[in-house]
Formats: sequence, structure tokens, C-alpha cells
Amino acid sequence: MTPRVSVVIAAHDHAHFLPDSLGSVKAQTYPDYEVIVVDNGSTDNTKEVVEKLSWDKLRYHYQQNTGSVAGPRNTGTKLARGEYVAYLDSDDSWYPEKLAKVMRVFADHPEIDLVTHDLLTMVHGKPGDVLRVGPDGKDVFRSLLLGNCVLGSATVVKKRAMDEIGGFDGDKSFVHVEDYEAWLRLAAKGKKFFFLNETLGEYRIHKNNLSHDFQTSFDNEIRVVRKHFAGYNSRYPLDKYFLYHSSLARIYLRLSYRYFLNGQLWRGLAAAFSSFIYNPYFSVRFGLGAARRHILK
Repeated sequence: MTPRVSVVIAAHDHAHFLPDSLGSVKAQTYPDYEVIVVDNGSTDNTKEVVEKLSWDKLRYHYQQNTGSVAGPRNTGTKLARGEYVAYLDSDDSWYPEKLAKVMRVFADHPEIDLVTHDLLTMVHGKPGDVLRVGPDGKDVFRSLLLGNCVLGSATVVKKRAMDEIGGFDGDKSFVHVEDYEAWLRLAAKGKKFFFLNETLGEYRIHKNNLSHDFQTSFDNEIRVVRKHFAGYNSRYPLDKYFLYHSSLARIYLRLSYRYFLNGQLWRGLAAAFSSFIYNPYFSVRFGLGAARRHILK
């Protein structure tokens, strides 16, 4: 029997996280799904862990390392037999009602192409902030230009929609932001998004995903923004200008936080200054708000 949902898990040297990730899928109250683990050239014992945890809904596929998460996600999407594809990173997990609540949204709103929801951050095993998706609006493409308001491990999308855009772009200039770029292409084609503000899973923050080259991530995010702003048209001449500069201000503000957290004071100040130059109002308003939240912690 063909499953309704295909859960695609991209894995690379995360064998120690897979029991939690796969266990959270197996615990789903919604039964009509399959699981496809795409091993993206792991050098650890990922295959053995998957085989040990295997059950009738689980399939395993090995491929050479493509250098980005786009490769295994695209492979998983191609192998998917379901009408819907749910993406889950191998170090993240879901709550038991996740698929049931998301599929209820699709049932109630058949015009929707993509559903995403909130995630709780788990910082080195301890609960942190809740990552919020959205806000919803009439122009999702415009909202996305201001920042990625969709979470990869929280997203279920119609397979035909992903097929229509050709999946995730594996270009190396989009490493770490492949999902953001794909959501923008979906929105540009008029696909309908639904932001479910319920916390239905956990996003794990650990030394590996904190230690990757965040400068490359931010550089590539700027490339995504510039690519999609090039095709953005607005009825108001200044609207595009202010929207573009607000987007860059947000990126540089986040970059400054990462530098500060890494003890790189001068680089953090330089990034904060760039944020202020692009949009002083945005930089001060959101910068002070974020600082206040950290102080209150």
C-alpha cells in the first residue's frame, strides 16, 4: 500500500543522534507514512545503527557525500512514494502528534502546499528558546525576503510542488541555506504556505552545528537574498530599496551575535555597524530587543 507521507532523513555522521530521530518518527500517532534515511557518505556506523533500528516502514539508501544537505534531500524526495514529503534532519526529533496535526491542516485546507511549525531548541541537551515560524501574511515571498520563516525539520510539503521547482539547489554557493532558497522558489511560484504555531518537535544545538563555518553560511544567505531580490517587483519604488536593506540589516545583525558569542569582539562590532548602516531603525530596534532577552536570561 502506498504511504501518504514520506519522511526523508538526511544523515551524515550522526549515528549517535539517529536513535532519537528515528524513535520520534516511529512514535507518531499518524500511521500512514514511510521513512527514508539517505546516508550522505557517512564514515561512522550510521548503516549499522539504522539496520539495528529498522522496522517495516523504514528504508535505507547510501550515496557518496554530495557536500551539502541538498543532495540527500533530493535523493530522498525522488525515492519518496508519498504524496507529501516531510523533512527531518538526523539530529532533530518530533513529538508524537506532529504528523497527525500537520496532516489535519492539509485535510482542512487542501489548497495548502506547505506546512511548517514551531520547534523547541535543545541546547546541549537543555531546553532553550522556541523557534517560531511565520508570521503568516498575504505575500509569503515578501516575508521570506526578510528572513527564513520556515524551519526545515518542521516542514511537510506536497511532493509535486518540490518536483515542480526541481528540488533543492545543490550549488555550493547555497551551502547551509539550501532550504531557505527552495522556500523562496516555492513562494515565487505562488505556492501556499501554512504556519502552524504549535511546538511539535525539537531542534538540537550541539558542538557540530555550532562549529561549522558560520561566515560561509551568512555569505551564502546574502547570495540567496540578492538572487531573489533581482526578480522582485514592487508597485512602490522605495519599497524594494527598504525591504532589501532591511533584509541585509537582519543578516548582519545575526552575524554580529555569532561573532560576539565566539569572542570575536571587533568583527562583531563591524557586523553590527554594517547592520546599522543598512537600516538604523531595524538594527537598533531588533538589536536592543535581542540584547534584552539575553540579559533577562
